[in-house]
Amino acid sequence: MQVSDEDRFDRLRRISWWNQSKLSRARVLVIGAGALGNEVLKNLALLGVGNVFIADMDSIEGSNLSRSVLFRESDEGQPKARIAARAASDIYAGTKTHWFCGDIINDLGLGVYRWADVVIAGLDNREARLHVNRSCWKVSRPWVDGATEVLQ
Repeated sequence: MQVSDEDRFDRLRRISWWNQSKLSRARVLVIGAGALGNEVLKNLALLGVGNVFIADMDSIEGSNLSRSVLFRESDEGQPKARIAARAASDIYAGTKTHWFCGDIINDLGLGVYRWADVVIAGLDNREARLHVNRSCWKVSRPWVDGATEVLQ
């Protein structure tokens, strides 16, 4: 089979059930831009997801650099969400990114959850995870939770 160099998603399109146009229209809310969020964002960009909103309240620290593929030393002190958004767009320019640096519990409204087709979270904070769960339930959006602790 001839491989097309013109279509970056050619190999994926060869999967019989793959729907690249659906991915290009997808809207994904990623909450948490740390180590797990970095991996999620990298993979969303590599897959050609069209719209990504990134929320995180933290800034990049030196300790993030050993676990976060999207961050560089020159990014230290910058908001994780902003730098992750830029890096995801650098991976695939077709990914439109928006970012929010702030408290998701008190400052991120339900409109962002309604906008999203799916919510993916990589949070360490139990209270924040419960808030994301409630918000997704309120607007009937699927939530993929990634964390190091079980939610009980």
